[in-house]
Amino acid sequence: MKKCLYSILALAIVSCASLSTDYRYDKTDKGELYFPTFDETKYKRDTINSGPNDSLSSFTNKWYSKHLYTLKEPILFNKKGKEQNIIRFTHLGTWSNPYSYRIEQVDDKFLSIYKRTNGLGGYETGNLVNNKTREISSKKWNEILEKIKKINIWNFPTNETRMYTDGEEWILEILIDGEYHLIVRTSPDSNEDEKEFVELCKLIEKSSK
Repeated sequence: MKKCLYSILALAIVSCASLSTDYRYDKTDKGELYFPTFDETKYKRDTINSGPNDSLSSFTNKWYSKHLYTLKEPILFNKKGKEQNIIRFTHLGTWSNPYSYRIEQVDDKFLSIYKRTNGLGGYETGNLVNNKTREISSKKWNEILEKIKKINIWNFPTNETRMYTDGEEWILEILIDGEYHLIVRTSPDSNEDEKEFVELCKLIEKSSK
């Protein structure tokens, strides 16, 4: 009986380990930035979102990074040029718990990693309270890739020109075949012009459930 229980326990441990992706990433240090930072002296100072593609202002970068660090997420932009396929959607609501969905290809598997903290997206980071990894089908992965291609997400600008004082930060990172792109929007679900972006982010969430 004991041998049987030990065998089941060992199998469960091996199974969980096989779904982990931690080994693929370097350890992230506290205070390390998760995105490139642009030189703000070269851009308009009347808005925090006026820089070039795939980079953020220092303020925004520090804000987003502290939450991704608490979510115990890896840095993705430094994987550019490497043959890895990863898509991550991070949601930071001013008064709601931060969460992220990361979907990545590991050999012939597609893994979805969902994480949530008990912090507030616009304030304190809190602590990690949810961390779940599950395998999804190649069909779901391909549906996301088809949506990315259909709406030509690679041509979406990283930053938007409108100013917001409150709302929800939707942060989408795509790393496909060594190419990295970052898109950031504030409360896009209240803006009809961002319909395609919203549909893609919701598809990522839906595919992970």
